[in-house]
Amino acid sequence: MKHRKILSSAIAAMLIFSAVPNTSYAILESDIATQEKNGQPFSSYWYPNELLKWSPNTDKDAKFNVGTVPLKERTDGEKQKKSQSDEAKVISLAIANKTTSATPSQGKDQFDGYNFSYWQYVDTLVAWGGSSGEGLILSPSADLIDAAHTNGVPVLGTVFFPPLEYGGRYEWMEEFLQKNDDGTFPMADKLVEVAKYYNFDGWFINQETGDRETLKPELGKSMKEFLAYLQKIKPDNMEIIWYDSMIDDGRVFWQNRLNDYNKNFLGTNKKPLSDGMFLNFWWTNEKYSAVDPANTQNRIPYTVTGKELNESAKIAKKMKRSPYDLYAGVDVQAEGYNTKIKWDYLFPEGKNANTSLGLYCPSWTFDSAKDFDEFLEKENRFWVNENGDPRENSEEDWKGISNYIVEKSPVTSLPFVTNFSMGNGKFFNVNGNTVSSDEWNHRGMMDVMPTYRWIIDNKKNNISADVDYTESYYGGNSIALRGKIEKGGKSTIKLYASELNLTSDTDISLKYKTNNDKAKLKLELVINDKKHTVSLDTKKNGEWINAKTSLSKYEGKELEEISLVVEGNAKSNKFKLNLGEMSITDGNRGNKVSKVSNLKVEDFKVIDNYYGNVRLTWDKGSEDVSHYEIYMEDGNGNKELVGATPTNAFYINDIERQLTIDTKTSFIVRPVSKTNKSELQNESKITVEWPELEAPKADFEVSAPIVAPGESITLTDKSLAENKVKWKIEGLHKNEELEGENVTVKFDKPGVYTVTQISSNPAGETINKKEDFIVVSSQAKGGLKNLALNKDAVSNTQVNDNEAAKFAFDGKLNSKWCAFGEKGNWIEVDLGKEMTIKELRMNHAQAGGEAASMNTSEYTVEVSKDKKVWKDIKDIKGNTNAVSKDDLGYELARYVRVKINKSEQGTGGATRIYEIEVLGLDSEKITVLDNKQALIQLNSTIENIENEYKNLGKVDKEFEAILEQSKNVVNMVEVEKEEILKVESNLKDAFSKLKQTKIDTYNEQLS
Repeated sequence: MKHRKILSSAIAAMLIFSAVPNTSYAILESDIATQEKNGQPFSSYWYPNELLKWSPNTDKDAKFNVGTVPLKERTDGEKQKKSQSDEAKVISLAIANKTTSATPSQGKDQFDGYNFSYWQYVDTLVAWGGSSGEGLILSPSADLIDAAHTNGVPVLGTVFFPPLEYGGRYEWMEEFLQKNDDGTFPMADKLVEVAKYYNFDGWFINQETGDRETLKPELGKSMKEFLAYLQKIKPDNMEIIWYDSMIDDGRVFWQNRLNDYNKNFLGTNKKPLSDGMFLNFWWTNEKYSAVDPANTQNRIPYTVTGKELNESAKIAKKMKRSPYDLYAGVDVQAEGYNTKIKWDYLFPEGKNANTSLGLYCPSWTFDSAKDFDEFLEKENRFWVNENGDPRENSEEDWKGISNYIVEKSPVTSLPFVTNFSMGNGKFFNVNGNTVSSDEWNHRGMMDVMPTYRWIIDNKKNNISADVDYTESYYGGNSIALRGKIEKGGKSTIKLYASELNLTSDTDISLKYKTNNDKAKLKLELVINDKKHTVSLDTKKNGEWINAKTSLSKYEGKELEEISLVVEGNAKSNKFKLNLGEMSITDGNRGNKVSKVSNLKVEDFKVIDNYYGNVRLTWDKGSEDVSHYEIYMEDGNGNKELVGATPTNAFYINDIERQLTIDTKTSFIVRPVSKTNKSELQNESKITVEWPELEAPKADFEVSAPIVAPGESITLTDKSLAENKVKWKIEGLHKNEELEGENVTVKFDKPGVYTVTQISSNPAGETINKKEDFIVVSSQAKGGLKNLALNKDAVSNTQVNDNEAAKFAFDGKLNSKWCAFGEKGNWIEVDLGKEMTIKELRMNHAQAGGEAASMNTSEYTVEVSKDKKVWKDIKDIKGNTNAVSKDDLGYELARYVRVKINKSEQGTGGATRIYEIEVLGLDSEKITVLDNKQALIQLNSTIENIENEYKNLGKVDKEFEAILEQSKNVVNMVEVEKEEILKVESNLKDAFSKLKQTKIDTYNEQLS
């Protein structure tokens, strides 16, 4: 079930199925448990009463959530086409972080993420989130604040009051709107305090708790008083944006325009209540159902005329408000650039835009992409697709935001340096040298990307541009120019709009590498409205070329636009140039930084005596610091970069200790100036001591627990703190010893095999023995199968028919079983007949793209043969995994039931299971398991009898034939247990007779 489909009129919560918690928490139990284990700082989220209690002095994560980059000033670029507006603004409500809870404060150690870089088309970014099950008030994460500010874009937090049917509660609004006797609103004070402390720029308030029938005039009145007070106390540069939802009498009616019912939440110029209003989405429909507020049952089919936004603008003007304080909402969460919009209603041809533009979930470009490359492609088409969809010819075609909005640029002060960093990478380079080979994502390290993406004027040449994650001068990427150049050809690549006052000390330089030394680079600069072509002096430094020139002769003038010119002196069909850095400097300004001071280890957590996680903080240095590089140094003096941040707090996780009895690790924080210069003398170091080394914690995984004869399995070491691993494989037909972290073993004979792992380090060894761990059987040909796929399923409850039990067994991760309630839900599948089951694999909420906080926490697995008598075989507590894997042994069952004992990581909530797999074999028994003991006993009997037979000193061909037949049964292995018992009995009888014959013969000889 998608909230968007049911409440298409409303801005839905990012996490839409959360039920109301019994107790409000400022941080979920799952996040608390994670922090207690590894110390991970999380971005902040609250319920109203929790925010009232919040203080940065008691919040251990607060330092890590502060954005430290000042908001840059911006200038408008040159209009590229008549259709662009330089008055209309754009607000983006983006799901920049997947979840409200469990969001790291400053990025992660994975490459992928919503690394938005088309800031030139956005005037305000809202960090969209909040849910009834996690928290209603959400601040932007620190990395998002810094990325936005670097690019001159204010970023807002979200206040979200959910609809009643999705967990909304009037009590939360009452908590939020509580008023002191002196007329002040404590929650408004807190909203200002949080925004100031974390250094973000305001709040988007989305009030959707209520319905069309219930009058709440006191809430409507209180909300307007609250907004008026907030306007009074907030700084001038703080934005408060209101969503078109509540009307004067406290009911929730989406008006889709500015009118008499909602205008009072905007307010007049003299008495503003909000700085802008986000209008609901229906203005672009052919029709929508309006409601007569005087008669809620009288639903009126309203035909959209296209004049609604123009009329809204007129009302705003009468209120002495700018029409561009209104944002016409466009919901692109489901369809992205395939959304049909009546663009001429908002941007009438040949006229000024009626209002500004509001985008709901342009993060669709990331959420709908199968990989990062597709995300970049979708981003480009969404923001700068100039020609619309070539398959269509309609006024509703998506022509790209750049068709309507003029570009803006933060290149307004010196020094200006960019490495074109997207804020992520698969490695990290410093001055062209790789200092880390790990993936990373920290949007706070995002640079200013080119204003014009990608406007290239090719003459003879055929060059295109893209983001290249295989090369970088600094960070994880560069800009690659690729294509074909001709002798005498020329390409002009527009890079930046700017507003820079040039001095006698101003220099401009590029760092680039190319596969064609004969191609010549120049700059085309617009200075005081005139174009100037500037040649560059080049000097090669390794693979990278430094090209530089002075702009001193333009002293006192203004640099307005920067373009790169590539001239071809020789034909090349595979031309490539990587642009790694552009800098415009002004003498020594921005070069010097002070030494890092007051470096502290706020917390150092050691996990399993092997992994360490550390929180570092230090004092913010001089204003000329661009960012800090953080290095880790082991006891042997080896250094590696573990991250970079513009803030003065950093978290490092998964540090592997050296395997020595006494271990020390040092951390070095090195400041980097705004001109990308750093000096070792300004860095600081701090050292932590690890606890004494212990013997390893031994563990391993197997590629498959059951295979067919002739197949191999791989044992993978998962031990912690080991430096040596040995293995023993033991069974009736194998006795083998191996060494190494990963070993592959082939099994020629069926059977059941025990695996022993011996992990060791200088502190000792740990033995990990798993009896009967590997099963080799001809019944396992093709491996374990999902016996539950598309089988009949039932549950005790469901949210609706689109989230019924059957959707948990359809083999898809875009459908699910969903049922409200904290505990007591159950789901059951009928396998059709009794079969042998080995593993239960469940894909919880996170596997389907929802929050980790919604993963099922506790559940019981039951099985039955007749649906009358049930057997508990697993009781799981404390699951946090997106995909849980539970070993069921080799249980015979027809029915499998999962009982939910705790549906989420916190309290309250709903069960969300996207897929359940019951892995096993289509068989009532596995012969090698069933006959194992009988076969071992037969083999033992053979060995004992064979030894006794040798001692008899008599040859008996008939008995030897029976003995050989018994050995053949052992070699065959897969023989029914009854047959083995029969063979053993026959062997014993035959040997008993043979012994009796010898006794009789001996007695005869005596007589």
